[in-house]
Amino acid sequence: MMPAATLAGRAAITTAVLLPGNMCDARLWSGGGSMVAAVLAARGFGAAHAGMLDQSTIADMAAAVLARVPGRLLPIGFSMGGIVALEMTRQAPERIAGLVLVDTNAGADLPERSAVRPVQQARVRAGALPTIVADELKPTYLAAANRGDTALKDLLFDMAMGLGDDVFCAQSEALRTRADLGPVLDGFADPVLFAVGAEDALCPPDWHAAMAARCARATLRVIDGAGHMLPLERPHELAAAIGRWLDDIGEMP
Repeated sequence: MMPAATLAGRAAITTAVLLPGNMCDARLWSGGGSMVAAVLAARGFGAAHAGMLDQSTIADMAAAVLARVPGRLLPIGFSMGGIVALEMTRQAPERIAGLVLVDTNAGADLPERSAVRPVQQARVRAGALPTIVADELKPTYLAAANRGDTALKDLLFDMAMGLGDDVFCAQSEALRTRADLGPVLDGFADPVLFAVGAEDALCPPDWHAAMAARCARATLRVIDGAGHMLPLERPHELAAAIGRWLDDIGEMP
């Protein structure tokens, strides 16, 4: 770990902002007793939650977070939250000290996913959110060892249902219409950590390797025993990866 004085100086200028994924709330980051926040605090960072991402474009989500959390930022984004983190970087690069991108995708929506989203939105408006959420929580979202974890699946279901129909439709449309943010990675000179579950079938490790190859200062961590829901499936391992990365990169710009 870096000297306390260096960490204290870092904390004075940078806030880590935790960005949840599609139909997730701040409880996404509660795994292991809020291990990610604990690791950040031990290294001098406060952890601010992004708040509700209920806008209908990724650009508006990013603008809302930038307005809500002042100053120099270290965005830590999971899945859709990673996309928002990249858009924040596009909009305000001077405010971004580094990025942690977890189980995400920098590209535009895939055609097959884009085609399904309006159908899902129509079904949700007709009252089918519980069915769609249950269907989306199919076993391939979790690593094999976690597919019988009832408490984990219940939490995922509860987060989605708590956000409700309007947020589902807004986030679905934001994901459908998002731009390709890959060029943001090409031009980003500050450190980036990519973390992905080894069994992530939604945003697989090879996507993250390709994204990392576009960055000037990238670190890639593939974590065993996790699928797409890495922050909840392996919170201790994710937190440790973030801690090691912060220690390795030294003082943030």
